[in-house]
Amino acid sequence: MFSLLLTALMACGCAGKAHLEFASLSFKAIDPPAPRVSKLDLSECYWWTDDDGQLWIAMEKNRTAWFDRKLRLEFQLSLALEKLPAGRARNYKLGPREIRTRIKFGLWESRFSSHLGVAAVYRESGDRLRGSFRAKTTRLSSQLLGGWGKPASFLLLGDFIAIHDEQRGRGIAEMTEAGGWDRKARKQPTTRPATAPASS
Repeated sequence: MFSLLLTALMACGCAGKAHLEFASLSFKAIDPPAPRVSKLDLSECYWWTDDDGQLWIAMEKNRTAWFDRKLRLEFQLSLALEKLPAGRARNYKLGPREIRTRIKFGLWESRFSSHLGVAAVYRESGDRLRGSFRAKTTRLSSQLLGGWGKPASFLLLGDFIAIHDEQRGRGIAEMTEAGGWDRKARKQPTTRPATAPASS
């Protein structure tokens, strides 16, 4: 089901772009056919910074199902990173809050969140950002009778070119956090007062 939905979302566009690959990390069983990597190209990818200086990258693909015009396939992914690179490039460690992904098709919904990983972001000309990431993620899928099924682990690989557009990017990020998937606030570094000099 997951692989078929990603195939159905394939198309091209021009408002930034991204390429994603998903590989199951389950070692309990392999369903036929042979194990493979699911791939997805996205035609929208945006970046912006919030009031705290946090760097956001959001990408999206929407497409009406070819076999039923009333059904819509939706895919959104957002990355929340510490801040823009001070120079030309920067590496980032990924943890539980950095990646949120939403896939929606009719009543079926699937959510991914990162566990650990690494990302790199490069400044490009024309106010663009280029980057890539590799992360171990956890997927939860909705069940017909309500609630979420058992978690499944996936390796998520991605690369992107993002254009600056806060309005469109925020709309995508909000979708990835909707329904109780919002991120916890980033921990701020603690400071300690300087030690008072010992009295003579």
